[in-house]
Amino acid sequence: MKTSEQKLAIDPKPMLYKTIAESFQKSRILFTSLELDIFSKIGTESKSIQQIASELKVNEKALARLLNALVNIGFLEKNEELYNNKVDTLLYLSHDSPNYLGNLVHIASLWDAWSELTFAIKEGKPKHYKNLWEKDEKWLESYILATYHDAKQFSNQIVQSIPLKNCYKMLDLGAGSGIYSIEFANLHPKLNIVAYDLPQVIPITQKFIDRSGFNDRIITYGGDFLKDDIGNGYDFIFISDVLSEYPYYTILDLLKKAYDALNFGGVIAVFETMYNDDRTGPANAILLSLNMLVNTLGGDVLNDTDIWFALREAWFDDLYKINTDFGKSLVIGFK
Repeated sequence: MKTSEQKLAIDPKPMLYKTIAESFQKSRILFTSLELDIFSKIGTESKSIQQIASELKVNEKALARLLNALVNIGFLEKNEELYNNKVDTLLYLSHDSPNYLGNLVHIASLWDAWSELTFAIKEGKPKHYKNLWEKDEKWLESYILATYHDAKQFSNQIVQSIPLKNCYKMLDLGAGSGIYSIEFANLHPKLNIVAYDLPQVIPITQKFIDRSGFNDRIITYGGDFLKDDIGNGYDFIFISDVLSEYPYYTILDLLKKAYDALNFGGVIAVFETMYNDDRTGPANAILLSLNMLVNTLGGDVLNDTDIWFALREAWFDDLYKINTDFGKSLVIGFK
């Protein structure tokens, strides 16, 4: 039989749409594996399906399908009937690793909210809204760990970009893990810092600060900075990844509160993911905006005009912006 080679071309667009539509399947495989803590259970050993199913207390046949999917994706290896972690999987997806990507667990927790995006588009609000006061401890820990992993990549660069002269007292508003407080304390030996966040977040913040060795210069304070006193006499106020969680009128009130809390000549620095001028990008700003839609009441990403007007309305002056190559912007102003 004669054979001939022919190059058969198809329109790539339908396949592109299909690939995007099916992307959630691989995400769900990873999320379920993290929720079951499969990678930590396997650890550095090679284990049979029977061993893993017994330790996880799950259906053996169903687990086999999931493990084989993880092999196919490239997260696990299978030798005869034994499964083991790959080097990178053990490094990043096992609880026992210092490089564990705990932020992925928080991303998994967003699944239900994002599943209700259609409702949010129709109604302009989340279907099932919970504020941070109502979140359970496990969710809060995964959220703070997620913000820590994100900030760890660039916190040192951001801290070095902010001009602080004769600065002795700082407020880290919405401190989260306290990673920026720690970086500022490390770079400025004379700086005393108040790390401010919700009362249920502060015990988590304190754990990070305890490990940093800066307990003598960083104190934690729990409160609702929208309603409660935030102190005064500050030379510098730092606000990171906070403003996008609130409506614009709330942002104005918060920035005015920050202005009143600063000494004359004090500095404010706002570090946020920001839109381009026509709000069509960048990609991380678009996704964050939709995440705010399904998770907050009125939160949204700001663009240059929004943040400029908000800071000017709060009476800050000499504003300037530092762009970064990791999808976030630093806006600095003075009292």
